[in-house]
Amino acid sequence: MERPNLFSPITINGMELANRVIMSPMFTNSAAADGFVSRATVGHYVDRARSGVGLIMTEHTSVSSRFIHGGNRLQISRDAHVPGLARLVEAVHREGCKIGLQIAHSIQGVGIKVEELTNAECYAIIDDFAEGARRAVEAGFDAVELHYAHTYTMADFISRRTNTRTDEFGGDIYDRMFIHLEILKKVRALVGPDYPLFARISAEEFVVGGNTIVQSRIFAKELVAHGIDCMDVSAGVRFDDAPVRGYSDQRGKPGIEYPDGPNVYLAEDIKRHVDVPVVAVGKLGNPDFADEVIASGRADLIALARPLIADSMWLKRVRDGRYDQIKECLYCTECLYERHDPEAPIHCMRYTCQNACPAGVEAPIYMDLARQKRYDEAYRVVQSENPLVLVCGRVCNHPCEDLCNRAKIDDPVAIRAVKRFITDALLERDGRFPVPDVAPDNGRKIAVIGSGPSGLSCAFYLRKKGYSVTVFEEASVVGGMLALGLPAYRLPRDLFEKELDVFRAMGVRFETDRKLGRDFSLDGLRDRGYVAIYLAVGTHGNRRLGIPGEDREGVLSGVAFLRAVNLGEKTGIEGKETVVIGGGNVAVDCARAAIRLGASSVTAYCLEQPDEMPAHKWEVEAYLAEKGDVQCGWGPMEILGEGDGVSGVRFRKCLSVFDGDGRFNPVCDDGQTRDVKADAVIVAIGQSLETSFQDREEKEIPRRGPFIDAAYEGRTDRPYLFAGGDAVTGPDSVVRAVQGGKLSASSIDRYLGGDGQVVDRKIYRRELTRAVDETPRERTPMVTLPVCDRGVCFDEIESGYTEEQMIREAGRCLRCDVLKVSRL
Repeated sequence: MERPNLFSPITINGMELANRVIMSPMFTNSAAADGFVSRATVGHYVDRARSGVGLIMTEHTSVSSRFIHGGNRLQISRDAHVPGLARLVEAVHREGCKIGLQIAHSIQGVGIKVEELTNAECYAIIDDFAEGARRAVEAGFDAVELHYAHTYTMADFISRRTNTRTDEFGGDIYDRMFIHLEILKKVRALVGPDYPLFARISAEEFVVGGNTIVQSRIFAKELVAHGIDCMDVSAGVRFDDAPVRGYSDQRGKPGIEYPDGPNVYLAEDIKRHVDVPVVAVGKLGNPDFADEVIASGRADLIALARPLIADSMWLKRVRDGRYDQIKECLYCTECLYERHDPEAPIHCMRYTCQNACPAGVEAPIYMDLARQKRYDEAYRVVQSENPLVLVCGRVCNHPCEDLCNRAKIDDPVAIRAVKRFITDALLERDGRFPVPDVAPDNGRKIAVIGSGPSGLSCAFYLRKKGYSVTVFEEASVVGGMLALGLPAYRLPRDLFEKELDVFRAMGVRFETDRKLGRDFSLDGLRDRGYVAIYLAVGTHGNRRLGIPGEDREGVLSGVAFLRAVNLGEKTGIEGKETVVIGGGNVAVDCARAAIRLGASSVTAYCLEQPDEMPAHKWEVEAYLAEKGDVQCGWGPMEILGEGDGVSGVRFRKCLSVFDGDGRFNPVCDDGQTRDVKADAVIVAIGQSLETSFQDREEKEIPRRGPFIDAAYEGRTDRPYLFAGGDAVTGPDSVVRAVQGGKLSASSIDRYLGGDGQVVDRKIYRRELTRAVDETPRERTPMVTLPVCDRGVCFDEIESGYTEEQMIREAGRCLRCDVLKVSRL
């Protein structure tokens, strides 16, 4: 019989898992008020589901609204929680992953001890667990785990150290497990015999007077005898009454000082005494060690928590043999205890910038190379994960900076500005950018439809692999929204052409003025020998307001307005009182472009309050510095005018924009209105998929709501057809579109028999080349054109760093990926 390994399937009471890796329950601090699932909760688990783990076991979710740990904890304490949890399940299932729910109860959260609970309260706990399990099944979870370990109520009941009761809930080990077995029996009766039930126990408490493996063997055997299908074996409890306070809890979350898998021997011991699968947990992020645990039979599954925080794609990288890409967990526990904002959801504090970058660019590596003036190498580090280096050095929304640990000392490192300097320096020195190596032509043709950031990214990576790639673009210029949506003061056209020259030098072909459904069809491309097609058509359509007067002359759509500006067409905005409707980046770009085109006045109106506006804060500030105006908290009711023309806009007061679940659901007061004079109105409330090509392609292009239906890595229900970017996700950032193109290139390569490895192997080690300087130093400001000069032309606003400024700024990087910052 072949030895099992991490990627061997396993079945647990009818639940088939594709591999032996479980995402271990770990508090995410992401729940909305009253324990409801938030978008952050869904995003956290979906990111890990995409790695391909066999099972996600969702964090401790409280069956009680009173007995609950502190923090933003999930609850399943009432039926109202079920719909949100069902959305979580649906989102994870969409990624092809199974998901279970760990349910728990915490008297420690309210400072109560076991002996202080009344007899009635103890029986109520049994009912709470049973109802929680019922709701979990109703929400669609594939399994339920009963949390009988660590710092929670059930751990206190089973421990001989904390349970001193003398009624039916206390006594020897058999008496102390009375409540656990009653919970299990009631849950099993509710969910039926074929529903997978897990139990997590602390096999060793590592504290004087606490349970040892001797008691835990008995406990585990009784749990299995009464219906548990899988034993999740952890260790340690938190305690406050011993000289070595905290040691036991640390053993439950072993740090860097422990060897790999310090608690595996406990799982191995329990496995010898039960006849169900056993899970090992605790510092198992070394893939070779984890695989050996399974292969040697010491445990049946391994559970990972912190390694999947450090690198959500850990399992995918292991499966692909790309150990060079793994962001190795340093087991520092800072994700739990030392985040910038204690209220923020859990995230790794060692790879903050790289994990925050949707494209996964290794910012610390290229910052260090730039500091050493090794600009070619720095450029290639970025280019390996993001081929639009110049573009993102100028227009990226830089989420990497939002999580920079330097903020603990002074200000985040200006990562985008350093990236921009790298491209400026190369153009000044060489007049061009480095062209990556391209594999020999393999004779297979790929069609990419759309030349925005997603299409360009897909074309780049496929061409590197030796495919013949042709990019079809509807417009007369290449670049999609980069060329047609971004004003030149943000992204100069001549510089963007230098970036496109890299693609041309690689052999990517561009055909402009070629529209799907008008000039060619999907079937036609297939007939011409294209073996795969990537749809990256963007969201060039305009969302309508749906109010009277919207079709009057003088009402322009934001996307069409910016397109006209970038193509040098007349907009008719000069000298007009202009109102821009919308609070996003497109609206701000429209407003700033209108100022430059000579509008007599420009005012933006949006539903959101200033701190809710989706536009980047720095873009709004720049707009205000150009003497623009923003009026927040107002929604349009009607476009006013006589005949066909525009004379103004009637607005109503917006009371709130988002509902309790954080979803867009505006509430307005029709009794509070305002009429605003306007000669021109630009509507920029969002973008939509352009559907004019659908007439001929409707049967071929799958839809999900208003967008194309495609999986995370670009696959659709047509084997040859892939899609990504804004056409799939809706309007999003440039760097997210780049990542979508890269993932789809990998999927296309696999579909055509390749290994899917489109990113070069990493050649730079994570190591220090100098001592890290933690001395407080201000962030180097970016020099910009004076405000008085900005309205007269579309010249680039930012002038960039000098080399001295860049070296100073890059030197502020703390290299968190290598070490813990000592002074924090």
